[in-house]
Amino acid sequence: MGDLSISPEGGRGPAMPIASRGRPSVERAAEIGQRVVEAAIIAFVEQGLDISIEQIAQSVGVSKQAVYRRWPSKILLLMDVMDRVMAQIHRNLGDDLPADPVAALREVSWRMCLPDGGVRERSMTILMAEALNDGAMRHWLGSWRDKHFAFYRHHVANLAGPDWSEEKITTLAKLLHDMVEGVSRESYWQDLSDQDCATLFARKWDACRPLLS
Repeated sequence: MGDLSISPEGGRGPAMPIASRGRPSVERAAEIGQRVVEAAIIAFVEQGLDISIEQIAQSVGVSKQAVYRRWPSKILLLMDVMDRVMAQIHRNLGDDLPADPVAALREVSWRMCLPDGGVRERSMTILMAEALNDGAMRHWLGSWRDKHFAFYRHHVANLAGPDWSEEKITTLAKLLHDMVEGVSRESYWQDLSDQDCATLFARKWDACRPLLS
């Protein structure tokens, strides 16, 4: 799903000085919020829901009350994190694509397979586990997936011929999207190298290519 610009193994950078008394300025609040989100991504990937809000707050040098004011629970923080991640992913996936629709779809599909250190797979595993017991989480997760599929379907629709129905576009998008997610999962669970991931993707893309005619 593209570069998140956050390394699961990477450092968190120097701790941010604790704000002075009173509410921070709008600019500083935005900066703190971004640092909390980045720290939360790393924390969730490394430790799942065992991580505490207090630990996340300490990692960026703010009070846990400052985090709780914006995110009353870890689940709400994680949902916000994933919303922001998806928005950034879609910006990265759609940037500087080839003009040819087939080449553009291939590039988007490949970018969605690029290894990211397990951020996607581990985050989605946490979300799906939590959704088993939480109706609101199930609804949100379904909406998240729908938005991601709609983004991908748009690129499939760009190469549709004059005789392609909406049903055909959706069916083809689902087939290709399943292929992409399969490559991503296999790359993570089999711990494939970047080159092996690229080889696997190329093989599966070539097998699907005739469907685009």
